[in-house]
Amino acid sequence: MTPRAPNSSQGIADFLAPWDWFRALSPELRLLTQQTAVTRSAQAGDYIAREGMPSTHWYGVMQGCLQMYVAGADGSETTLYCMREGEWGGDGSLLKKELRRYDLRALTPARICLIPAQTFEVLRNNSIAFNHFLTDIMNARMGAFVTMLAAARLLTPELRVARGLLMVADAQATGPQELAISQHELALICGLSRQRVNLALGEFRQLGMVGTEPRKGLLIADARALRSYLRSQTEGLDRA
Repeated sequence: MTPRAPNSSQGIADFLAPWDWFRALSPELRLLTQQTAVTRSAQAGDYIAREGMPSTHWYGVMQGCLQMYVAGADGSETTLYCMREGEWGGDGSLLKKELRRYDLRALTPARICLIPAQTFEVLRNNSIAFNHFLTDIMNARMGAFVTMLAAARLLTPELRVARGLLMVADAQATGPQELAISQHELALICGLSRQRVNLALGEFRQLGMVGTEPRKGLLIADARALRSYLRSQTEGLDRA
């Protein structure tokens, strides 16, 4: 199950309540989770966690989009994954009890539920349902990493841009939707220059898959059309 945040006033209890793993907890563990979890608001560009720092929390995205990325010595950036509303992350570093290997920042204005490492460990040691959930999300993330690696090595820039758009789009949406990211941010996600991304978006506009909201300057993407485009252009890769 992947609950979504309905509004900006949503509290921790409301965010946690729909999750199957949370409902399967004992009353004591549910209370512990609610009492120790906190929320944080972030503006686009704000850092949530930094590479090389201790892993202190498990992160649930209540609203917005977070970017996991690494930066090279020359300042270049490579996006590892984008966490959308209703996704959780940071579990790998907590499980390995290691310093974080990537930066985590808000790609858009965001609200995050932070569950402390100590509570995370208690849940892992006492809940089968929680462990099943961790396995499911790590497996899904690994699939996304494999697909991104294949895309970077095998796909054309246009297909990489299509995959980047789908990474931040609402997977459940059936029609055009606004994406609260700039073309510069999309370029970082795709690992391409902004100019190359602009060329791909121009092609997508002609195909009716992408538009622009003139007042806000936001991209409007048709996720269903983008998926159909990818399927028609690729073979041997997992679905977006």
